[in-house]
Amino acid sequence: MGDPSGSAASLGGGWIFEESLRPFCESVAEFCGYDFDDSDWQAVENALPGTDVEEPGGWYDYPLSGRTPMTLLVAADPGSSVVFVRLTGEPDDRTRARIEAAVHIFSRYTMR
Repeated sequence: MGDPSGSAASLGGGWIFEESLRPFCESVAEFCGYDFDDSDWQAVENALPGTDVEEPGGWYDYPLSGRTPMTLLVAADPGSSVVFVRLTGEPDDRTRARIEAAVHIFSRYTMR
């Protein structure tokens, strides 16, 4: 597990509804040009229970090695129905805006 701070730019920090985590991951991966598939989802899903937003080093980081390389960071908020998310990397302005919009949307609406 990683730490959300680092040398790359951090963006899209915030929380989203836990049940919307997979569509969020798929969306931001597409913005980065990465093909997020079932094996990627299994890695994130399996790691999530071992994370805790309140713990130092309690975030899980997952690389999205697409056209615009980014790292997805996720951390559970035990006792709630939300997951904290953040991405690091050096996206262009369009990709940055899309990711920030995704965080906004997925924190307001649930995907079923």
